[in-house]
Amino acid sequence: MEFEEFEIRLSAVRAERAGRTLPEGFQLFDSWAASDVDLMRVEQELQVRLPGKYKEFMRRHGAGQFLFLDLLPVVSVDEDGDDLLSVNRAEFPSGGFVAVAPVGTGDWWGFSVVDGVCLERVDFVDHEDGHIEFLYADFLEFLDCKGLRAN
Repeated sequence: MEFEEFEIRLSAVRAERAGRTLPEGFQLFDSWAASDVDLMRVEQELQVRLPGKYKEFMRRHGAGQFLFLDLLPVVSVDEDGDDLLSVNRAEFPSGGFVAVAPVGTGDWWGFSVVDGVCLERVDFVDHEDGHIEFLYADFLEFLDCKGLRAN
């Protein structure tokens, strides 16, 4: 999926949900955007190259709540919060996977890493046995299906 198509879908979902009453303190979209400096720092510290669509999304829209999905911020929004570095150092110290979104069961969605480069596809990793399963062709398709639930 390309950004133009994704932005159209996102705008449609936002328009459809505009004006709905939400529980106090609940946001449909947090939008904790990342800077180029933040993204470069994470790439250097994790020794990976993140996918282009992921980086562009983080610059444009950011992390946090993304409708039905929780995305790890590149840099924590508070001192004790999880972010890309803290989660991946703790959960995937070998560097073969970069987690970007918790499933809620201890499992993760993220990118498999080959020779220091994150694949464009989004994979699911099982926390119990480490099994990795390919699920989505790229980050925008993942967001469309799991976050927006457009398909």
